[in-house]
Amino acid sequence: MASVNRAWRSSLLRLIVFLGAVAVGLFAFSARRAPVILTYPPSPVARLTLDPAGDTCTWWGDSGPEVLADPQNDSSTITEGQLPPVRYVIDPYPTFNGIVLDTRGNRVLMSDENRKSVLTYERSAGGNSSAVTSPMWQIIGPQTEVGFIAGVEVDPERREIYAVNNDVEDRIAVFDYDANGNLKPKRHLYVPHQSWGIALNGSRGEMVISVQQLSMLAIYRRDANGMDAPLRIIKGSHTNLADPHGVRWDAGHHEIIAASHGNSTEIAPYTAYDAQTSAPGENILGGQFVLPSINVFDETASGDAKPVRTIQGPNTKLNWPMGIDLDAVHDEIAVANNGDNSVLVFRRTAQGNVAPVRVIRGAKTGLSSPMGVAIDPEHNELWVANYGDHTALVFARDAAGDIAPRRIIRNAPAGTPTGGFGNPYAVAYDSKRDQLLVPN
Repeated sequence: MASVNRAWRSSLLRLIVFLGAVAVGLFAFSARRAPVILTYPPSPVARLTLDPAGDTCTWWGDSGPEVLADPQNDSSTITEGQLPPVRYVIDPYPTFNGIVLDTRGNRVLMSDENRKSVLTYERSAGGNSSAVTSPMWQIIGPQTEVGFIAGVEVDPERREIYAVNNDVEDRIAVFDYDANGNLKPKRHLYVPHQSWGIALNGSRGEMVISVQQLSMLAIYRRDANGMDAPLRIIKGSHTNLADPHGVRWDAGHHEIIAASHGNSTEIAPYTAYDAQTSAPGENILGGQFVLPSINVFDETASGDAKPVRTIQGPNTKLNWPMGIDLDAVHDEIAVANNGDNSVLVFRRTAQGNVAPVRVIRGAKTGLSSPMGVAIDPEHNELWVANYGDHTALVFARDAAGDIAPRRIIRNAPAGTPTGGFGNPYAVAYDSKRDQLLVPN
C-alpha cells in the first residue's frame, strides 16, 4: 500500500511540474509582442524635412504635413506600423533618361528612372518658365511593372508604348497609347539582365534591344510575350559591341545602329533567362577597356557578325554615348554624350576615326548628364533628356556650339537638385570625412 501511495505522489508531482511548465509557456507567449513591421505611407511625394534647430521634423505624406517631435528625445513618436526615419536622402521628382517622339501624334514620351514611370507630354510643351511642366499622362505604380526603366519606344500604328527595365525587373512592359496611372501592362516580355535600349521596325514586325551585361543585341518579334526567345542575337568578339546602350533601327537602309560605352566584358549569366543566350560551357573571358563606338549592322545580321561601319577613335569625341537617334531626312545620327555633357551629330554614313559634323556643348546649353536624344525633322527640332537636373531641352535641329535651348520641359522647379543615384544597393559611412558613400 505504501508503494502505491509513493507511486501516486510521484505521478501527481510530475503532473504539477508539467502543468506549471505549460502555464509559464502560455504566460510567456501571451506576453510576447508582435513583430514590428516598418512601412511608410505610399505617397508619390512623401518626404521628411527637419527644421534648422533639429528639434522637430515634418513628414509630408498623403494627408499633408505632420509635425513630429524629435524621435531621439520623444519615444511617443515611435509606433508600430508606421515609423518615419529621422532623415533620408531622396529625390521626390522624376528623372528623365530615355526619350522618343511621335510627331504624328504630337507627343513626346520620356522614361523616368527615379520614380519608375513613363511620362507623356505634348510635343509643343515647355518654355522659359521655372515652373514644372505638367505631363498629359504618367504611367506609374506597382501594377505597371515599370521599375529601373531605361529605354522607351512607341508604335504609333498599333498605338502601343514599350518600356524597357534595365535592372531588377528584367522585362519589357507594353501599354496602350493613352495609358495613365497605376495599371497593368497589356503584355510583358522577359529579357536578359541589363537590357537598355529599344527600337522597332514596323515593316518587319520586329524589335531590337541592347543588352549591356552580355554586350549583345537581341531581335524579337514585335509582339513577343512572356518567355518568348529572341529570333536572333548579335554577339561576339567580331561585333565590336562593348556595353551597348542606345540603339536605332534604320528601316530605310535596312540597318541597326548601336552605341557602346567600351567596357568589353561579359559577366557570367546568373539568371535562367541569361543562360539561354550563351552556349553550354562557354568560357567567360576577362574584361578590357576599348574606345567607345557606334556600330552599324545589317538588319538581318546574327551571331558574331562584323559591323558594316564603325565610328570609333579620339576624333569622334565619344564619351559614354547613351541614347541615339536617326534623322532619315537629313541623313544624320545624333548621340547623347553623357561623359562630357554634349550632343554629337555624325553623318549617317560616317566611319572610322571621324569628327562629328556638329557638337552642342557649353554652359549656355543646359546639358547635364544627357541620357536620351530624339530628332524631329518635321518641326526642325532636336530633343535631349537630361539625367542631371530634372529637364528636357529642345534645340533647333541644326544647333551647334554653346547655344541656349529653344524651350525647356521641367519635371521639378528650376534649381531643384537631383540625388545623382538611381539604383543604390549598398551604403557605407566614411567616418573620416563624415560622408555617406552610395554606389549605384
